Amino acid sequence: MMTPYRYSRIAMALHWAIAALLAFQLGLGWRMVDLGSAAAMYAPFQLHKSIGILVLALSLVRVMVRFVRPRPAAAASGLTGLLASGVHAGLYAFMIGGPLTGWALVSTAKLKLPTLLFGTIPWPHLPLGPVFHEPAEFLHELLGWIGAVLIALHVAGALRHHIGAKAEPNVLGRMIPGAGAARAGLVWGLAAIAMLGVVLSLPWLVYSKVAPAKPVAGSSSEAVVDELAGPDASATATEVPMLQASASATAEEEAPSRWQVLPGGKLGFRVAVNGEAVDGTFSGWSADIVFDPEKPEAGSITVRIPLLSVSSGDDTRDTMLKGEDFFGSGPATAVFRSASIKRSGADRYIAAGTLSMNGARRPVTLAFGLKVAGDKAKAAGTTTLDRTAFAVGKGEWASTDQIAGKVDVNFDFEAKRLKR
Repeated sequence: MMTPYRYSRIAMALHWAIAALLAFQLGLGWRMVDLGSAAAMYAPFQLHKSIGILVLALSLVRVMVRFVRPRPAAAASGLTGLLASGVHAGLYAFMIGGPLTGWALVSTAKLKLPTLLFGTIPWPHLPLGPVFHEPAEFLHELLGWIGAVLIALHVAGALRHHIGAKAEPNVLGRMIPGAGAARAGLVWGLAAIAMLGVVLSLPWLVYSKVAPAKPVAGSSSEAVVDELAGPDASATATEVPMLQASASATAEEEAPSRWQVLPGGKLGFRVAVNGEAVDGTFSGWSADIVFDPEKPEAGSITVRIPLLSVSSGDDTRDTMLKGEDFFGSGPATAVFRSASIKRSGADRYIAAGTLSMNGARRPVTLAFGLKVAGDKAKAAGTTTLDRTAFAVGKGEWASTDQIAGKVDVNFDFEAKRLKR
């Protein structure tokens, strides 16, 4: 088979596509660690995973093309040629090993997050145990720095072979479509290198740091960040489903009615983990409710939540949540009590009370909407907690770098009026 002077068009396309993706991927990886919050890391982290798998796929295709399509002879020999071959081998190890170690890193994380390539294609985790997590993390970071050095050496070597004292004719043009002359090869080569520099810097232009949330006045690291208890709580409550109240059946009652929560209700939460939303629920919870929509101030609410019933859709993550670092370090039941319920607007209410959880007791405010039809009622509401105020997350999880401190709690259930 005749040795060609230039690379095939498919080799050129794969070379520059992978080069651009790697440049962006390196910049993205370095930018992510500097963003300062889990919320800010969400979009770049998801994109980093997606681009990594794309680089892996294109690199495997590039390896196949390298063996099935003829390529030009080496541009150097002797010690220089050996160094060039070593750099090329290292680049292939970086192109394939980087995505593989990243994949292993995500697959062995304590808090497993699903991967959707470019937000669309589900991607499975590797069947690896947690013992592989630290080695994968070390190798992934190491390969990033090694890859950056190899890319710089590759660029420097290509320029040397093109314009050095022992230059080969139009080395750069062998990998650039249309660059048939040496001068054109140099111009287009330098332009391509400059474009890769621009691509490397794009993550700093696209992703900005997110300033940490300002604490509530008078609060400390032990206090609840309660976004619903501000002076305009009724405005926040508008985010709760608007529910119509029909209290004609109880208007003439001397005391508020007692209500029993019916099966099928939901008590859930949402928290950002490495910027990605993770949803969970508690089962087996119960509530004692005394309430009259026309006289809310006379009512009371007590909710008991078995913390070890937590479910987030992943067995490994749930086991961790039930452990000593999270819900397993204190009483197994959380209790919310409120005897201060006020109307916050048409068919909307605010219940101020306390939440006892994990050995801590803090003030919490719920905003909820209500619809009563005869002896049936529907209620839905929300609140926001600071998990650190309840010691949910100890040791390495006490920081909010990976798991956000803010946790959104939501509930939605139906109830029936108990007969007197």
